[in-house]
Amino acid sequence: MRLPGFIRFPDRISVVIATLVLLLAAGAADSRAAAWDMPARPRDAPLPRSANLPPPRLAPQETVPATPDAPQQRRQALAQGVAEVLTDQPAAGAARLADLTGRVGELEDVVAYYQGLGLYLAGQPDKARPILAPLAAQARTDFLGRDALYLSVLCAAAAGDAAETLRLSANWLTSPDQALAPYIWLRAAVAARDLGQTDKSQDFLRHLSLFAPWTRAARAGDALARELCRQGAGAPAAPDRDRSQDQAQDQGQGAKPCYDPDAPGNVLLRAEGLAERGQGQAALGLLDSLADADTGQQARAAYIRGKALYALRRTQAAREAFATAAAIDPGSALAPWALYHEARCLWRSLAPDDATRMEALLRQVLAAPDRDDRLREAASRHLTLLLIEQGRFTEALAASEGLAGLAVSKDLAAQGASLTALLRYVTGDYARAETELAAYGEQFPGEGWADGARYWRARALMALSREAEAAALLATVANGRPNTYYGGRAATVLRTLLEAGQPTPPAGPAPSEPRCPGAVQPPDAAAGAVLATAADLRQALLPRLAEMLLEFAARRAPDRVDLALAHLEAAAATGRRAAIMRTAWRTFGACLLRGSAAELAPLRPLLYPRAYAEQVKTALSGSGVAPDIVFSLIRQESFFDPRIVSGAGAVGLMQLMPDTARAVGKRLGLAIKRSELTDPDINIRLGTAFFLERLSRTGNLPAALAGYNAGENRVALWNKSLAPLGEELFIELIPYTETRDYVRRILANAMMYERLYAEQSR
Repeated sequence: MRLPGFIRFPDRISVVIATLVLLLAAGAADSRAAAWDMPARPRDAPLPRSANLPPPRLAPQETVPATPDAPQQRRQALAQGVAEVLTDQPAAGAARLADLTGRVGELEDVVAYYQGLGLYLAGQPDKARPILAPLAAQARTDFLGRDALYLSVLCAAAAGDAAETLRLSANWLTSPDQALAPYIWLRAAVAARDLGQTDKSQDFLRHLSLFAPWTRAARAGDALARELCRQGAGAPAAPDRDRSQDQAQDQGQGAKPCYDPDAPGNVLLRAEGLAERGQGQAALGLLDSLADADTGQQARAAYIRGKALYALRRTQAAREAFATAAAIDPGSALAPWALYHEARCLWRSLAPDDATRMEALLRQVLAAPDRDDRLREAASRHLTLLLIEQGRFTEALAASEGLAGLAVSKDLAAQGASLTALLRYVTGDYARAETELAAYGEQFPGEGWADGARYWRARALMALSREAEAAALLATVANGRPNTYYGGRAATVLRTLLEAGQPTPPAGPAPSEPRCPGAVQPPDAAAGAVLATAADLRQALLPRLAEMLLEFAARRAPDRVDLALAHLEAAAATGRRAAIMRTAWRTFGACLLRGSAAELAPLRPLLYPRAYAEQVKTALSGSGVAPDIVFSLIRQESFFDPRIVSGAGAVGLMQLMPDTARAVGKRLGLAIKRSELTDPDINIRLGTAFFLERLSRTGNLPAALAGYNAGENRVALWNKSLAPLGEELFIELIPYTETRDYVRRILANAMMYERLYAEQSR
């Protein structure tokens, strides 16, 4: 009997269909692998830089013999094997490299590392592990050791060896790479779970979730944490409000409660971490998922929403969110912080009414009876800066005096002391300014503004007609760190005093000789071996590996001039500008501060290049502006990388926003496309024109530079209030710390360009 609507198939067909259904179901189950599992494709796991290098390319005529015997043939085979591993033939590359084992001398670690990487990528982790193990054991002494240890973690995890995964993870996490640490936390959490160490697993998951919530690893870890809670690994934990306590929670009875990432308190912590990392949109999405929040949590959610919106530059919405946070729980410790942040939102506006409202909010915060020193410091400092911006210097001084005696960090206390002393100088109280600047030097001798305090103390002494004391201080700054902003300023003022008849101050104690690039050092066998190995890597068409080796060696032996210079050249050749600066300051920092032009000459093309000189000179033609200003501007904005793009979307050498570039181009009669901004000729022409427009409108160089960084409208307000004080005080009192430092750096760099290229300028 046939049932209506039911079609019967022959038995054989039924079996086939049933089998297909089961296979499809199994496939669907496989496709739904847990988020925290090792990825099906090994390349989908985060990999270290050494595993993501551009592959070496042999010239078409270079063929690699099956059995390479000559040294050059072995280097060719090494290059070919590494290229295969880094592209889509990891198994072939690993096999080729296996044939080189024991035959390449100092490059054995490179062969072992890429053979192990190839086997891992080919899905053979058990074969990779014994090859990587000796190198991983040298994580502190071999330039590929840390990366081998990281790969060993992945191989152990892929092979299902939880105990070894956990052991290796603990070793790697003793000095983690910030970019890769979240994934190791995840692998360690999974391994601990598999070993039945639930508490340890949840410690890793809590750390991952709260300290790196923007990462894919954290999302996978949160999924595992939810699974552990569902499996009954303790009751859901009461969320910690203070991240510093996230590892310290202990109920004292039985197992720890499970870490629930969806508990309201933990949602708030995760969202705040996202907002502080600049992941505003993700933070908003997380806040939208918040449920069952009490009054205090609702207030905190509104507060964090304000932070996220502020990061997204949705300032009006951020202001409303902060106001809501304060209104929800006005008696809480959070409410005055919300009012403070609402005031910060108002500072983005140029409307006079908003400035008035900002001042009222800050004064309201400061009038609150509860003493929160961190909040009082932030509110007093911003009130001071607002009043400075408006030219109300006497009132600004009164506000800055509230910064004294607060229990805050040393750097914040130093900022407050410097601001108060400068305002005393501005308001004509030179005697107290001199006294407080002298005290600054004693209280904060190691702070970055120590030379600034000495310089302005000398200026106060000059105002008090104590020129001899002033000259001695100026000489200290000018001779101690002549290649800095304050060193240059001090030398200029000292020269003026001497020309006016002031006797030359007695020489102070001579500073120790700085280590400079030309320093002669005795030969060192270890350094020589590194340099030889780097040369072998370059011959094997592996220049980026050579740079990695040299960076590692220069970091371990910062006093070796030969290693530092070799790394600087290698980093320049591979375009690693940040690495250039790190090595230069680590080895030659004292020379950069006080070395002569001759001593610094080897570093000149690396640290102070005059790249694109013809384009700069052409763009400045007839302006009267020194090219070194534009070289310094380009150095600060992009370090001469024509293809760089900022997180905000600024493009190219002079970091132009596309809309700005189009507007400037229109005034020059050019139709500009965004893709053209990576062309040095176009970028320099537009960027220089943009800068010269600001210089013409402001009438002074510091204001023009500040406008390039902070925007023309804001700087017009500063220029109106601060320009009458002179260029030096204009710079010192720029309210935005980033802009103030930006202007100082560019002017100091321009001074260095002039000194280093003085012979060419004659």
